[in-house]
Amino acid sequence: MAGYSKLYCIGGLGGYTGADGINPILLQIWVGDASRQWLEAHYFDSRIKPIGNIKVVVPEGPDHPNALLDACLAFYPEVFAQCPSMTQVKSKLGEAECLDFDVRENIPEEWDQLRSEARGLFGELHIFEAELKIVQSR
Repeated sequence: MAGYSKLYCIGGLGGYTGADGINPILLQIWVGDASRQWLEAHYFDSRIKPIGNIKVVVPEGPDHPNALLDACLAFYPEVFAQCPSMTQVKSKLGEAECLDFDVRENIPEEWDQLRSEARGLFGELHIFEAELKIVQSR
């Protein structure tokens, strides 16, 4: 059975982030679990667009260390626009809807370079993580 196990709330770089350090929340990244893990974006700011038509990111494995970085690159690319490899990556993705790092489907050869270029900016994002668990009725 598939379900969501956690979510990430993403705020912006610098600027106003409210007293809690994240508001306004710009997007959430939901982590789903089934036979393979996947990440998908839910936007609060309609101006934010993913790379091309990307709707799903499948990490190399469950809770892989690159999963959140890959999802942020795919779902919030404007933050990483200054990365030299971003233009090539965007052009190679075309109309792809899924980045599957597990089976290496739709992954441009420049992606590893883009990851490297993006790490500093990624570290500046305001990100909160929440584990999801069912609440039992009393």
